[in-house]
This record gives sequence, C-alpha cells and structure tokens, in this order.
Amino acid sequence: MYSIKTEVCGNPDYGQNPNRPPYGVRVKTIKAKTYTELLDKVREWQSDNIIGGGNWMNPTLMRDSEIVGYMSYNGKIWSDQSITPSTMQIHIRELSNV
Repeated sequence: MYSIKTEVCGNPDYGQNPNRPPYGVRVKTIKAKTYTELLDKVREWQSDNIIGGGNWMNPTLMRDSEIVGYMSYNGKIWSDQSITPSTMQIHIRELSNV
C-alpha cells in the first residue's frame, strides 16, 4: 500500500502566505494499492485544490510504512526532499499480475 501526506504551502508569487497552506486547502493522506493509482489520486487532488508547483513541498512517499522517497510536483520520486545536483531519482517498478 502506497501513501502520501500532501504537504503544500502558499505561493508568494500569488500573494499567498508561504508559511501556511493556501486558503481552503486541507492536508490529506492519500492511499492506493499501486503507485500509478496513487499518482492519479494525487493529480486529482492537486487539480481539485488548484495546487501548482510553487505550492508543492515534495512530501514523503511511503510504501507499507517505509519511506520510499519524496514526490516532486510532476510525480517523480527523489532520494531527498530538497532536490540538488546530487539527488538521485527513484524509479518505482510495479509488478503486474498478468
């Protein structure tokens, strides 16, 4: 089971307080059986809450209570929450029951 607790802040480019989530946005834990399903749910949540890249804070991606990495706005997973030249991308490989 994959899960992610949405972490967002206000985007100062739009006059939002960077120390708080945008008005009306509630932090939510999103869960799914597969990473693909989770990513679809995250994108839907981003769209429903009008969350852009300037609001997204690279929250922790968990799989069965273990940290997998940190999700950037575009759905890629990284080894560190702050992305630097030495941060490695983590590729999620899911096995399908074919």
